[in-house]
Amino acid sequence: MKKNYNFKMILSTIAASALISSSSYAQKGHSSGNCVQQGTILVDAIYGFPYINGTLIKAAYATDSLGSQNKAHNYNHFGAKVEYMVSDNIGLGIEGTYAIATVDYRGNDLKYYTAGINKLRILGKFNYHFATTPHLDPYFTAGAGYKDTEIYTNEPTTVKSISLSLVPVSIRVGVGIRYFFTDFMGVNAEVGLGGPIMEAGLSFKF
Repeated sequence: MKKNYNFKMILSTIAASALISSSSYAQKGHSSGNCVQQGTILVDAIYGFPYINGTLIKAAYATDSLGSQNKAHNYNHFGAKVEYMVSDNIGLGIEGTYAIATVDYRGNDLKYYTAGINKLRILGKFNYHFATTPHLDPYFTAGAGYKDTEIYTNEPTTVKSISLSLVPVSIRVGVGIRYFFTDFMGVNAEVGLGGPIMEAGLSFKF
């Protein structure tokens, strides 16, 4: 009987210790109640616009005398961002975007071909988060990295593809905000210089 009593006492002590530790951890990690804190991982799926090269190409073909025979498409930017909060206010991450615009045109052989221009950007990002609340996450952002712009065609008598990036460096500064309507999911928007002027999409938090 005494052994049973001692065993129950040990179990009770372990359970109490676990509860205290769990409570302390929760208070330490979530004391601010903010939607992003040290250790939070953020993943954004984004659509950015405008793609300036695509806008110019589409405008040129809209006024071309052969406009009825040519079709231009500007798909703007698609991309993703991943960020890790190294403190409650500072996040480090990476951003990748891909932009493309195409033209369907008729060649000298009267067959139709596709030409296009695309841009790939991969940047390291530094974000400073301020005035964060349980749902809102405003931040300043700055980043630098790699950029490559390329033109191409599938017409057999012309150059297949050529890079236009004399200096393959991309820089971005901007300000953005996320709104989390659940503990896991939200929406985002960002305005900046370098790359798309406006980015928006879905945010996920881990």
